[in-house]
Amino acid sequence: MPEFFVKKSAPDDSNLLKTYLEWTAPSRPFRKKDRSYYTTIAILVILLILIAVLLREMLLIGVLLALAFVAYVLGFVPPEDTKYRISSQGVTIGDHFYLWVDLDSFWFAEKEGQKVLHILTNLRFPGELMLVLGSTSEEDVKKVVAKYLPFHEIAPKSLMDKWSESLQKHFPLENPHK
Repeated sequence: MPEFFVKKSAPDDSNLLKTYLEWTAPSRPFRKKDRSYYTTIAILVILLILIAVLLREMLLIGVLLALAFVAYVLGFVPPEDTKYRISSQGVTIGDHFYLWVDLDSFWFAEKEGQKVLHILTNLRFPGELMLVLGSTSEEDVKKVVAKYLPFHEIAPKSLMDKWSESLQKHFPLENPHK
């Protein structure tokens, strides 16, 4: 038999895509904000706008109004549902796919009353993926993801994380006494 007639072997199963977990949940943690949240945002923005007017910084006023609008929309409009998938090749969030080699480590946290899987990436953007678990079991996700990434019992915190937590603790945007 000539050399160019090579018998093809069965495909290698190790390179096939195998889906381990798949679920649908909101695209971000969400909780309907109360009136005190919007009042606090409005007071802060008005004070900062008054300072910007005194400094004659009109561009800063526009930026402050834009940020206030974003805070209002994110606090008022519920997120749409997104499809999450964890496979043998990586993690898919909606239409975005991330290979395991681009991911660093993971941990779980609770935000706005919902369990969230956090995955650090080796990419410039996004630096961290947040997957809302919804009704999916944390233990099931942990078993699968731990095959590919190291697990943090305690979430790693950057200087910015520590600073923002301190700011939220001392200057809450919502009334904490409910």
